[in-house]
Amino acid sequence: MESSDIDEASVRAATEVWIATFNASDLPGMLALYDARAHLWGTTSPVLIASKEGIAAYFSAVFALQPAPGMALNDVQVRLYGDTAISTGGYTLALGAATNRRCIPARFSFVYRRVDACWLIVDHHSSAMPAPLDLD
Repeated sequence: MESSDIDEASVRAATEVWIATFNASDLPGMLALYDARAHLWGTTSPVLIASKEGIAAYFSAVFALQPAPGMALNDVQVRLYGDTAISTGGYTLALGAATNRRCIPARFSFVYRRVDACWLIVDHHSSAMPAPLDLD
């Protein structure tokens, strides 16, 4: 396996860890995935979050939802630029009780910075997938 394949696999693994951490509603684990100067455009946030405290407050509110939301990762594309990587793709967010569960298609971009052997998120954008435009 080439070095770039190993790096790409480690970025994909970091993205999968993020999904698993979200699904476990693990706030300390989630915060450990972000760089101290990370920025977040959360799926449900109307403002850019630009502090560790803001990221903690955002995920604390999301994890407090009952039942807890769940996420399934769909496609992922990885691009490497030395000690920086971008992971872009889609996921399905499940919200609400089982009898009224809504599945919302969404998209994300993570910009990672390699610190030692770890990929930390420095920029995260997530948004619901818009309906296609009818251009006819």
